[in-house]
Amino acid sequence: MEPFRYHVYICTQEKPDPNAPSCSGRGSQKVLETLRAELGKAGLGDEVQITTSGSLGLCTRGPNMIVYPEGIWYSGVQVEDIPEIVQKHFVAGRPVARLANEEPVALKAEILENKRKAIAAMKAAQEAQSKK
Repeated sequence: MEPFRYHVYICTQEKPDPNAPSCSGRGSQKVLETLRAELGKAGLGDEVQITTSGSLGLCTRGPNMIVYPEGIWYSGVQVEDIPEIVQKHFVAGRPVARLANEEPVALKAEILENKRKAIAAMKAAQEAQSKK
């Protein structure tokens, strides 16, 4: 049995390179604050656990959040989307299809490719630093 009806992970990671795509650079902090406020208004503050996270691997499509127990991956979430997510998903139990990533195989492939690129970029930066 789960202690909460829903558990939301929302990326708030800040990247060292301010030009790198990131959820925080796309407004995830405001999305997080709005989510907390809307859950409070709906009386769901004790039913939905929110956990901030580092990268979820879809930085170019942020802000991103995952909702469990269903494992719904939302991308491109904006402040104005939060009331709809709260009412449709957390109150009525229906995920917001227009924001949900529906293809798990494609989603995993995109995340793994982004991870590969990030690791290669970090390695190149380390090599450049060691040559100085």
